Order: sequence, then C-alpha cells, then structure tokens
Amino acid sequence: MLAKTGLLVVSNPTQIGKILPSIQKRVKNTLYIQLLSALSEPFGNFYTNVFTSWPKYSKTLYGIYSQAATHCENLDVRVLLSGLKYQTVSQIQTKSNIDLIIFDRIHSKTDIDNFIKTKVANIASEYNVVTLDSAGDRIEDFICDDDESIYNHTVLGGTFDRLHTAHKLLLTEAALRSRRKVTVGVTEESMLPGKILWELIENLDVRIQNVENFLNDICAELDYNVVPISDPFGPSITDPTMEMIVVSEETVKGSQKINEIRLEKQLNPLDVHSVKLIDEPYPNLNEERKISSSTGRIRLLGTLLRPVAKKNIPNKPYVIGLTGGVASGKSGVANWLIQHEAEIINCDLIGHEVYKSGRPCHTKIVDCFGDSVLTPEGEVDRKVLGSIVFSDSSALKKLNGLVWPAIADEVQKMITNSKNPVVVVEAAVLLTAGWQSFCHEVWSTLVPRSEAIKRLMARNKLTEEQAIARINSQPSNKAYVQEAHVVLCPLWDVEFTGMQVKKAWDLLQDRLL
Repeated sequence: MLAKTGLLVVSNPTQIGKILPSIQKRVKNTLYIQLLSALSEPFGNFYTNVFTSWPKYSKTLYGIYSQAATHCENLDVRVLLSGLKYQTVSQIQTKSNIDLIIFDRIHSKTDIDNFIKTKVANIASEYNVVTLDSAGDRIEDFICDDDESIYNHTVLGGTFDRLHTAHKLLLTEAALRSRRKVTVGVTEESMLPGKILWELIENLDVRIQNVENFLNDICAELDYNVVPISDPFGPSITDPTMEMIVVSEETVKGSQKINEIRLEKQLNPLDVHSVKLIDEPYPNLNEERKISSSTGRIRLLGTLLRPVAKKNIPNKPYVIGLTGGVASGKSGVANWLIQHEAEIINCDLIGHEVYKSGRPCHTKIVDCFGDSVLTPEGEVDRKVLGSIVFSDSSALKKLNGLVWPAIADEVQKMITNSKNPVVVVEAAVLLTAGWQSFCHEVWSTLVPRSEAIKRLMARNKLTEEQAIARINSQPSNKAYVQEAHVVLCPLWDVEFTGMQVKKAWDLLQDRLL
C-alpha cells in the first residue's frame, strides 16, 4: 500500500535521481526532502566546508527539483529549508504527518530510531522505514552558487496555477535568500484571458492558499505576504522595503520595467535574481519545452475535473451532455465519439424538426414573431429568425421558451428508447436550457473567443459584428467549464482532438465498471 506522505533523508543529493523512481512507487501524495547537512546528528554532515551560506545551496536545490520533475511527476515534492538556514532548528517540522521515512544510505537501527525520535516532529502513529542505499555511489563535486547575496525582503509574482516544480523552485529561491520577509503577487482573473486554457486556471483564493501552504511548509520562520495583483507589477513598484526580485529567465524584461518605475518613484532598484526554467522531461505535441502551467492545463483535457454526483435518473443508458459555445468544435468531438460507438443525439437537428410546418412549435413561432420569419414555402427561415433573436435578448428568451421544451421531450424519448450503453446529447444550450438534469455527466468543448468568432464568420458567413452578437448571447467559456466534468479543446489539429476524446472515453469506461 502506498504511503500518503514520505520523508526522504538525503546524504548524497548528487545521486538522488537514482532512488527517486523507487520512491515514486512507494509514496502517493507528498514527498518531503531533508538534506542531512541541516541535521548533523546522529548521521553527520556532507560537505560542511562547502555550504557556508544559504544561497550556496541554490544549485543543489535546482538539481533536486529537476530530478524530481523527471522521476516524480505525480508527487508533490517539497525540499525543506528551515534546517538549512537556521542552526537553531533541531527538528523536521512538516504540515503533513509522515507515513514513510526513506534513507539514501544504510544506518544502524539504533541510529535510525534515535533520528526519528529526536529529529522528526510530525510522524504518524504507524509509520514505515525504507533504506534505498546510494552510499556506494560517488558523491560528485558540488557546484555552489556564486551569488551569496541575502536580503531582508524578497519579492516575486506569477499566476501559480496548480503549483508545479518550476513554481516551487522560484518560491524556494525567494525564501532561501531572504532573512525576514517574502512577498508573492498572485495574478487576479482580470489578467488571465490570453493565457492558454485560462478558463481552467484555479480560483484566486486556491492559488494564494497553495502558495502560502508551500512556503510555510518549507520554511515557517519567514514572514510571508501573498497578495492578489491586478497588474504585472503589484507592490514591487511601491514598497520601499523590497530589495530583491526573483524572476525566471523568460521574465527578466519585466523586472527591468519594474526597476524603471521604481526609479521614477525615487525608490531603490531591486536586485534581480534570474532562475533558469526546468525542462519539461516528457513534452508532448503542442506542449511547451519548459515546465509550465499551460502544459499542465493541456494535460487536464479529457480528464475528470470534478466528481460525478449521483442523480435520480436511470443508470442505463449512461447519458453525457456534450455542450460548449457556438463554433467550439462540438460536432468534431461528437464524430470522434461515434468512432467509440457512442450514440449521438444532435439537438440542433431535433430543433430543425420541431420548427417544421405542421408541428406545434411552428404555429407558436409564427404567432410570436409574425409571418416575416417564414420562407415563401411557409417554413421558418432560421437565418431571418436568428437575426432577430440574437440582437434582442427578450426575443431570444421568448423563442427559447417555445422551442426548448419541445426539444427536451424528443430527447428524453430517444434516451428512453436507446439500446446503446452510452448516449451523448449534443446541445449548445444544454446548460441554459437545464437539460443537464437528465445527463449523468457534462462534457464541454471550448476554444478562445477570438477563434470562435473567426470560425463562426467563416462557417455561417456572418459579419464580425453578427458573430460577436451570437457569442455574446450565450454563456462564457468560464461558465461552461464551471459546470463541466470533462473539458475538451479542439484548438489544435484533429488528431490531438481525437487523443483527448480517447483519453476521456477510456477514463469513462473505468468509471462505468
């Protein structure tokens, strides 16, 4: 059985990559890493004459996080700093109980028992101990950081979506080089549009909480100020006590702009500490070459984003509501689902049927909107009707009140009569019409607003103004995502959409077992 939380006690950090794959198989959630240089007894230090100041650990920490990114993709890895920085810290303090303690070299049982008793403060009542011996491996020469500068107040900023290894490295650098205080600016939602799949970014309060938890976990002795920011600069251009800013190599220009503004405000410029980004060890198609939040969000496509609640509807067939904004690729996804033998109920096609002359809806539409919405043959001219309702919200509401109940009745009849184990109800208005009530899950497609406008203009021969009006009449991408159990994005090539659908379908089959 996997341990929920592990503590790796490292005496040989240059060889940590050799034991991390084994640890990945033993620990489920969180792996704390403690360097023995911080806690000398009873095992002794490594290279005490090398690490003569906090910042000298910088490159060793970079190496550990880089190896963790390669070998512990699904683990929350946290390298503890308190013992490295403060000689007064005598115990390993962690927020989570330690279920498994791992040593990277062989020690006597007496020394291990003494270490656990005296050095590990937060240990589970029942824990296990594992030794993964790397003592026979040569300890390579340590490369220490030449920049030994330490500051009273450091600062950094970012989105910090789903805290990953690169985020942790940046936060670690800020904490490592600070005597007293670290300020972190976390971007508000107003700054997010334009980022890849920004609708999947965690809520601001969650991101702030995750940053605070990580920093307090790795080094609780510092004062942390984690604040929302609504511009690229935040408090870094107004706080005179700040002395150093941590940035990635990609955002150095931003720090230069910050210093320009500080000088204009007659504030001292900030020293800039640039951190090299960690390579993405397993990049896939359409993903960035460096570890990033956008890659993490791309990998969420096709996965289950939230638990599926039980509903008081028949278990069979299993009904998926497929929705998303206009021109967001629903039909393409539906075509892929057909290849997986799902039955598709296309609500647009049903809508065409209920509009036809002789059907109850036809009469109601003519009574409501007049003969001007009819073709010479007496059928409803959907283009003319669309031009009316998509520029008048009250008219659209009236039309929906006439058509939606008729479509819902037809859909529910088709579901009841279906012999297929999985039925997909494809409907742009699924959420606004309330049809998710007869679906077990909701899957949503999305593309950026600008892409949807471009597609709609090309597909429906609309002007840009008409396309924008059509999109403005429906929920936002964010609203679709908030209601969806699974999100798919047909923004890239068709094959990548198919890969997303296959992932979603395979995971669905696991849920249906």
